[in-house]
Amino acid sequence: MGSMVGAGFASGQEVMQFFTHLGFHRSIGAGFISMLMLSWIFMTILEDGRKYQFPNTNAIFAHYCGKKIGFFFEWFVPILMLMVFSMMISAAGATFHEHYGFHPSVGRVVVAIFALLTVLLGMKRLAAIVGSVAPLFIGLTIFIGFASISANPEGIADSNQVLASIEVPSAYGHWLISGIMYAAFLMVGFMPFTAQIGKQAHSRKDTILGGLFAGVFFLSGAMILSTGLLVNIDQVYHRQIPSLAIASASIPLAATLFALLMIAGIYTASVSMLWTAVNRIEGNDQSSRYRKVAIFLTLFAFIGGQLPFATMVGLIYPTIGYLGLILAGGMAYTKIKEVLPYYE
Repeated sequence: MGSMVGAGFASGQEVMQFFTHLGFHRSIGAGFISMLMLSWIFMTILEDGRKYQFPNTNAIFAHYCGKKIGFFFEWFVPILMLMVFSMMISAAGATFHEHYGFHPSVGRVVVAIFALLTVLLGMKRLAAIVGSVAPLFIGLTIFIGFASISANPEGIADSNQVLASIEVPSAYGHWLISGIMYAAFLMVGFMPFTAQIGKQAHSRKDTILGGLFAGVFFLSGAMILSTGLLVNIDQVYHRQIPSLAIASASIPLAATLFALLMIAGIYTASVSMLWTAVNRIEGNDQSSRYRKVAIFLTLFAFIGGQLPFATMVGLIYPTIGYLGLILAGGMAYTKIKEVLPYYE
């Protein structure tokens, strides 16, 4: 779950572009579709990671999509995740600038360095660090969302009229497509990382319950945040970090804590994205080559992270979503093939 709580979710940009712009009822419908898909995807990847114990978890792409398509994903997804890591670095800069008034370079350097140091620690420590931050941040996000709704409950009824008068950034226009594409977009980034965590699970019960909890808890947080943004949409739609704007307006005392946890959320996703890219080139996290690759890719991502955050969201996320649809289709096909022999 920590791999999903990145710049897009933490900032509110991701939720706003996939859900909030749809209005209240349609956003809830889209969120429910995403919740069902994401829970199943999580449970499946965790269980397959435990069951097959892939020597290199990038091999999970070939497991679901075959050798040729899987080979493409094995190389293209790590490259894409490196681009997302650049986006995380950009988001950290925007957060430091909008809330603390620091130059964006400060936030970019902080997240880049801490993500690199964490990846250099190795997978076991990495999973523990990433897993500890996400539940706390999502919990605070739910609290902030409820506080925003409580402060302006009539905003839900007025939202359709407000949405008609402004131009909110959006990834997809139809609620069903938006719900499907959100789950598809999320799965691309966390597949190898989640499969690696699945390898450490002790039983099928652990993977099923873990996947179900992650999907339901994450999407519940996303829906509450989306509604919190919706009731104040005329004040936040143009902001780089809309979630921080509603936190400052609803509970000023909690805004600083929220900003810190948001940076932590950006950091956790940065770690999983950087690890995915590094692991494709060198899987042995104890080797000197692994460390050299990690340093080089961090420097490369830092250069790309100088672009504006909102611009990067609009460019990168739709592409990831379409690739996710292919992966989701491959997963479904693989699972159907596994089940069919029992009925023959």
